[in-house]
Amino acid sequence: MLKLLDGIVELYKKVASSVPPDVEKAIVGACEAEPLEKAGRNTLTALIDKIRAARAAKTPVCADTGIPVFRIKIPRSLSQNEIGEIVIEGTKAASKKIGFHDAGVMESLMNSPDGNPAEGYPIIYFEESEGTSLVIDLLLNGADCENAGRLFTLAPGGLTAGGVILPRGYEAIAGCIEETVAGVGGNICFPLIVAVGAGSAREQAAALSKRQLMRKLNDVNPVSLADEFEHQVLMKINARPGNHGLRTTLIGVKMASAPIHPASFFVDVTISCWALRRGRLIWS
Repeated sequence: MLKLLDGIVELYKKVASSVPPDVEKAIVGACEAEPLEKAGRNTLTALIDKIRAARAAKTPVCADTGIPVFRIKIPRSLSQNEIGEIVIEGTKAASKKIGFHDAGVMESLMNSPDGNPAEGYPIIYFEESEGTSLVIDLLLNGADCENAGRLFTLAPGGLTAGGVILPRGYEAIAGCIEETVAGVGGNICFPLIVAVGAGSAREQAAALSKRQLMRKLNDVNPVSLADEFEHQVLMKINARPGNHGLRTTLIGVKMASAPIHPASFFVDVTISCWALRRGRLIWS
């Protein structure tokens, strides 16, 4: 399993030092939408140069290297405990080799006050697979972006029926997104990506929301109403003048929902700045 540990370190290096092609393409598109000789065009041009320089030098694309979230599809023949331990050791090794976190941060995150290994960092979700390959997806989302996220409680009456979100429910979720984006502070760099999860329990909505950041910005939501919702919210928010010096506020909106209980409806909105860093390792 030593090669897998090395693969985890390389995955960290790749993800921390680059944004995916679909995200870079969206940023380039936002730059082209800015008027020539305006501050917004200059800002995004400098941002694109920064992205490409970080990728070439294999250095972190953002000083906030983020909170690692792993989603792992694991064959039944492998041990979740063993793979989880390798991911943890790979995280420690990555911090030393590429400066993923400094020593003080890693010590506090990966050990409890009594000096024993702490649970819950990095964050790892396992999903059993019928395949023979281990598929490891890594997402790094900055701490300031995490802090900008919001959890909302909605009254299901009139917004859902039979566990399904009705058009009025989608309107209410759009309001949650607008409120969250409007409240983003000055520590976060625009343009943004918004991910939304709706469900009957808080932890369910939060997990769904974070998972949407794993999706490509140019994909198609398999739920037609949700797909239409994503496009409408993106266009609506970008049609408004922003207070961040750019014409484009959002380069992506991604949404998913679980069946909604008649008496419990939660909406979690996750924010990512332009530095949406994700990547995949397939190990056989």
